[in-house]
Amino acid sequence: MGGMTATSPSAWRLRRLFKRPVLFLGRLCASASIRPDSITYMSLLMAFLGLLALVLFHSGPYYGVFVFLTGLLDGVDGATARVSGRSSLHGAFIDSTVDKVAEVVLLVAVALAFSTQDILGVQVSVWVCVCLAGWLMTSYTRSRAENLGVADLDVGLGGRSERLFVLFIFSVVDWVLWGLVAVTVIGLFTAGYRVMHYGRSLRAQDSASRNERMT
Repeated sequence: MGGMTATSPSAWRLRRLFKRPVLFLGRLCASASIRPDSITYMSLLMAFLGLLALVLFHSGPYYGVFVFLTGLLDGVDGATARVSGRSSLHGAFIDSTVDKVAEVVLLVAVALAFSTQDILGVQVSVWVCVCLAGWLMTSYTRSRAENLGVADLDVGLGGRSERLFVLFIFSVVDWVLWGLVAVTVIGLFTAGYRVMHYGRSLRAQDSASRNERMT
């Protein structure tokens, strides 16, 4: 992860912990000739199953398991693509799009299951909307920064894998609503951190460009 400093929150990203298991599963899928796109759509299926578990059966633990599987399969599809030599622009586009849909499904599940409840005096549906805004902004800021030529993109503690893992931990002990609060705060913090980090990088690029024009 180029440019990442020892003090950066990115140093604690969860993907480092799960790198080997995900790669192992990716190799298994590649050896079984399972297409990466199939795994991507399977992750979306897990999200919908999580919605059903929470909305129809009011089971936080089962919901948590499906949240975990959604995040795990998101890593496995990329590992499978790399191992099998099937990485493609189309696959990357589908993967990113399905990821966002899965996130919306998982959060809408909370809004539907707890539609009449509130957290700290605020309706659950409002928490979900704020959470969605934070989650989408973490992705948008990274995508926009990449388009503008920022090199150090993988910054912030609360990437997608971390947010889903936190939601999983809270859900399996049946604290879904407090999990929602946690991932809302994490998402907003990460979005804000990325805005500041990418902003500094872009200002540095602008300054370098002006200096080049002046020489």
